[in-house]
Amino acid sequence: MSKKLIVFVLITLHITFSCNTDDDVTGTINETFIIGQWQLSSSTKNGTTIDLDTCDLMETYVFTNTNKVSNTLYALSTNNVCEEDAKTTYDYTITGVNLTINSHSVFVISTPNASTLILTSKSSSDTFVKTYIRK
Repeated sequence: MSKKLIVFVLITLHITFSCNTDDDVTGTINETFIIGQWQLSSSTKNGTTIDLDTCDLMETYVFTNTNKVSNTLYALSTNNVCEEDAKTTYDYTITGVNLTINSHSVFVISTPNASTLILTSKSSSDTFVKTYIRK
């Protein structure tokens, strides 16, 4: 009888701890989720936090419902003020959990909650993760 109880407890524990309550998107993302303005809040390279200055943290993506995205970058001016440095607009597509910008930049999208967008990109030797918050 005790062997059956041990097996039952082990199976119950396995099921309990194997179930994932993580809200990250798996498989596909609702394309309307991404629409809006997103501001950079953190960045990592190969798991190591990248120090971001005030201007870096002003970076934004604005996604529209017409599959256009604008990316605005800021830089410190000679007056020590963050000013718009570059603003570009591209087409974007979402396929499953992949976001493709301008037909060549591919990111994996993760959305742990309704106000957070995580974009992961990989080069031949590095993995970059940028986290954005909804504005």
